[in-house]
Amino acid sequence: MYLLGYIPTHNRAYLVDKDVKVHGYSLSLNLIEYQTAVLRGDMEAAEEILPTIPKEQQNKVARFLEARGCSLMAMLRQLDLTLLPFPGLKELALKVTNDPDHKFDLSLQLDDLDMALEITRTVPELEAEPKWKAIGDKALAVWRFDLARECFEKSGDLSGLMLLLLSIGDRDGLKKLANDAGQ
Repeated sequence: MYLLGYIPTHNRAYLVDKDVKVHGYSLSLNLIEYQTAVLRGDMEAAEEILPTIPKEQQNKVARFLEARGCSLMAMLRQLDLTLLPFPGLKELALKVTNDPDHKFDLSLQLDDLDMALEITRTVPELEAEPKWKAIGDKALAVWRFDLARECFEKSGDLSGLMLLLLSIGDRDGLKKLANDAGQ
């Protein structure tokens, strides 16, 4: 393929293949400038460019930031520099994204269980069950047993609830769970 040209007013690049067929591709110059600024580490310039990116491309920006944050953390781990402060790209991705599922995943990765709860309470009940389970597992990892219990109850995860009740020594809760499971 060969580049015929780029029309900035349309945000499209036009390419031609060997059969002389013209193909048009959407190309946002603002998005490319933003990604370049982030890759250079120039977060001030990136912050200035971000408001110019169209709403429909903000999820793409958030996924880019998330991926960039993950690769940066992996690189720091390889260099044994994990004591350096996290650059905050995932936090920025959480602020930028409009996709509730992506926002939920990021909030779990960042241990922002309150935001994950808020999102889960707004989704339909059938979609919420795996989200409740995920929040419950994460709540256990950060020692929030009361939240884990609520989440396991709402997700219907009886085995997880039983293990939690056994570990905290809640006899009354275990009796209630046994009665509920027997019915």
